[in-house]
Amino acid sequence: MINSATIAGIISVIGALILVSSHSRFRELGFAKGLKMALIWALIIITLTLVIETFGVRLKG
Repeated sequence: MINSATIAGIISVIGALILVSSHSRFRELGFAKGLKMALIWALIIITLTLVIETFGVRLKG
């Protein structure tokens, strides 16, 4: 059950990034800057996930 929630979360984040990147300003960035922004967002998400798991914050359900 947890794996399906993880997959749904990943798909949601990718969908949100696609919607945000469809804005005209993001099209003007070019591939390198777009990739850099995607890596920064990935780093933020991974860091927050690791911090939450390290401190043992769990959702009961």
